[in-house]
Amino acid sequence: MNHWHLSIWHLSKLSENIDETGGNVYVSGKNPTALQSQNLITEALLELMEEEPFQKITIKAVCAHAGVSRQTFYSLFENKEEVIGRRLDQLFEKYRKRFIEEKRAYTIRSLCDSIMECFVEQKKLLSLLVDNHLDTLAREKSEAYLLHLDNIFHAYDHEDRDYAISFLAGAIISMVVYAIRKDDFTDSRKISNLVQKIITGHYFTI
Repeated sequence: MNHWHLSIWHLSKLSENIDETGGNVYVSGKNPTALQSQNLITEALLELMEEEPFQKITIKAVCAHAGVSRQTFYSLFENKEEVIGRRLDQLFEKYRKRFIEEKRAYTIRSLCDSIMECFVEQKKLLSLLVDNHLDTLAREKSEAYLLHLDNIFHAYDHEDRDYAISFLAGAIISMVVYAIRKDDFTDSRKISNLVQKIITGHYFTI
């Protein structure tokens, strides 16, 4: 198991501790210098990913591009995957808050619409993840996001609920990845409606 692979429970606890400052993310503490360094590192990695494969990018290169030391990097992150994971945590927390603030109904339709809006707005980031075989990270973060909105799921057994969340997150991410690879990922409602039809048995005999 990779170091960045976290359980659904750990991911949900992690997002509870996220602070947003000017669109930036910091997981524990509010040190302005650490906030700045985290975001310099994140932006540097994303910029480098536009030029070369993720696996070929070294920590040294990220630090040089960000203008920080390796010591600073390792004081904030364990590895490159965690850098991407933190950015996804930030984004999903932003959309979770939006979902609640807009007082959306706790239904599969509103949930799918919310997640797809997030993904379409972050198409560039998701495309980088798909191109670098990091879409599993997006699935894990989706599961944590869904866990925060688990009033949608009527399963009384926590294990059943977690299976349902994993199924839905996997279905959504798989369709998003497919759409990105087809270069057909511009309309959030289109994929959201497809997910809803599949879940409700529209395309299958049950």
